[in-house]
Amino acid sequence: MPFSAENEERPLGGLAAARPLADDVATARRTLTLPDGYPTAVIHHRPLPAPAEPGGPVLYAHGIQSHPGWFVGSAQALARAGHEVFQVTRRGSGDAATARGDAPSAAALIADTAAAVEWIRAETGADRVCLLGVSWGGKLMVLHAIRRPETVRSLTLVAPGIKPSVGVGWPVRLAIAACRLCCSRRRFDIPLNDPALFTDSPDMQRYLREDPHRLHRATARLLVASALLDRRVARAKAGSVTAPTSLLLARRDRIIDNAATGRLLERLTAGAVRITEFDAAHTIEFEPDVGGFYDALLAAVRAE
Repeated sequence: MPFSAENEERPLGGLAAARPLADDVATARRTLTLPDGYPTAVIHHRPLPAPAEPGGPVLYAHGIQSHPGWFVGSAQALARAGHEVFQVTRRGSGDAATARGDAPSAAALIADTAAAVEWIRAETGADRVCLLGVSWGGKLMVLHAIRRPETVRSLTLVAPGIKPSVGVGWPVRLAIAACRLCCSRRRFDIPLNDPALFTDSPDMQRYLREDPHRLHRATARLLVASALLDRRVARAKAGSVTAPTSLLLARRDRIIDNAATGRLLERLTAGAVRITEFDAAHTIEFEPDVGGFYDALLAAVRAE
């Protein structure tokens, strides 16, 4: 098995949680070995007690700067409702000790997602997995839904990073492209370092400023891979996403182009996407009142 228990006493390892952990959810940190041998952390949440009729397992993908600790609140809300939730840490992010801010290629990231889905299916016995992608993680979930529809029960996208409003300027883009050919591990700033882009909450802004595992820089090859993933999503055929799809957007989002994102998902789902908007900044669950968001998230994950 490529997946092993690592630490149930310190379920998040060194990661700081944005919300307190719940007593009625079993949370454990585990290690998933990716196809090329890279070990990455997975935060696994299970409901207590185990429900008689559990919901479908959820693969939860975080954003480019974030890690599972940002989203434990929503992950545990889903677990409390009966779902096993697997927060897979993208390689090189979170508290990864090696290759921080790096990924070799778009193909490697796609293969990582497929490996995580296959393990979850084998571990839980489920034929299909509920995909949940926040921000940057949304692009990986969309592409997996297109490539392996038979493994997907539902697709939920929260402010997905498939049509961003924020990006690097052309001089930096040219530098990244040049470095991809000769020094692909050179790091560049991720243009999201202002906490106010993510949330208006002073408490959550403080959490972001003090988070030692927030990713501020990425290698040229990760940034190139990200652009290639965007291109694949944008060029996907109309109607190529066939799973029940829900799009949750923040009206005050300064990172994502909501209108363009909605149009793209309308095309990819042949008009079947369900769109819900919240009066929130980009990271919706950083809002003071998250009950309505958690309810919408649960409905989206269970969509048929």
